[in-house]
Amino acid sequence: MIAPVLTLMSRKACCLCDEAVREVDELVEQGLCSLEIVDVDQDIRLAALYGMDVPVLLNDAAVIMKHRIDREELRTYLNGDSA
Repeated sequence: MIAPVLTLMSRKACCLCDEAVREVDELVEQGLCSLEIVDVDQDIRLAALYGMDVPVLLNDAAVIMKHRIDREELRTYLNGDSA
């Protein structure tokens, strides 16, 4: 089984983004997924697309969760997605 690579659209100095990383990190450590973090402020197009609407967690460009990341909901998603 190959763990999905999730993408977190984030920005610096964002407490919700920091919290999102902490929520996903435990699942990364368990091998359920890996995480790529993208700073939307490093790309004008992404900054315009996401504005203040971060964090956003994606799987294959599909939005999984926005704003608050719930670790248990994400675990359920990953277990169902990988079954």
